[in-house]
Amino acid sequence: MKYTKFFAGYVNTQGSPNLQPDQFKQLMNLIHLEGQIAGIDRVIEKFKHIDNPQKYEFVKVSIHQKIEEVSKGLTPVELLHSWMN
Repeated sequence: MKYTKFFAGYVNTQGSPNLQPDQFKQLMNLIHLEGQIAGIDRVIEKFKHIDNPQKYEFVKVSIHQKIEEVSKGLTPVELLHSWMN
């Protein structure tokens, strides 16, 4: 949850960044995608008796690919700087 944690910390220390609507959508999409992965991880952890928990890894890989696509492979810091320029 690197984007979620970074931007939560940024908002706590710097306030809300002034983003264009498309940038805000991109940020919210990243946070949502990371939340999906966290949810899958919680289900796997809570229900350790799930048959074949590896089947969820396929879903997680797909979500990670979407995160890379939405973030354009940039780290949270690089993404924020790209928005500020």
